[in-house]
Amino acid sequence: MRRSKYLLGLALYFAVQGAQAENFQGQDNIERVLASPSSEVEFNTAVELKKMQALADTPNQEAINAARPVCYSALVGNNNHSLIMVPLPSNTSDLDSVCHISINSGWHAGGIAKSNYFTQNCSTLDNTLYGGGYTSYVTETYFESNRSKYSSCNSTNSFVCCSPQFPN
Repeated sequence: MRRSKYLLGLALYFAVQGAQAENFQGQDNIERVLASPSSEVEFNTAVELKKMQALADTPNQEAINAARPVCYSALVGNNNHSLIMVPLPSNTSDLDSVCHISINSGWHAGGIAKSNYFTQNCSTLDNTLYGGGYTSYVTETYFESNRSKYSSCNSTNSFVCCSPQFPN
C-alpha cells in the first residue's frame, strides 16, 4: 500500500513536470496548425485554444485539483499511463483535436472531467457539495454526441483528459 502511494506521488510529480515541458511544444503546435491546418476542425480548435490562451481564461488550482483524479479514474487497471489535462476551450471543440494541437498527435482524448452528474451541465469544479466536491467523467463519444447538454462547459470549469493510452 505504501509503495502504491509513493508510485502515485511520483506519477503525479512527473505528470506535472511533463505537462510543463510539453506546454512549449503545444504552443508551437498551435502556431503550426494556424499557419497550415490540415482540416477545418483542426483550424477551429487551434483558434479556440489561441483565444483561450490570449484571454488567460484558465481554471483555478482548486478546479485543477478536483479534475485530476477524475481523469486518472478513466485510465483504470494496473498499466503504466500518462495524463495531461487541457482546459476545454468550448463545448463545441473536437476533443481529440484539443489534445493533438495542445500536446501532440500521439495524445488522444478520453473524455472530459467536469462538475455535477455526468448528464448534467457544467458548473464550477471547485465546489464543496457533499463535503468534498461533486465531479464526473464524460467519455469523448458521449460528450460529442450530446453537446447540447453541456452548453456551460468551457475552459474555466472542465478539462479534456488526454493520454497516449486512450484509443484514437
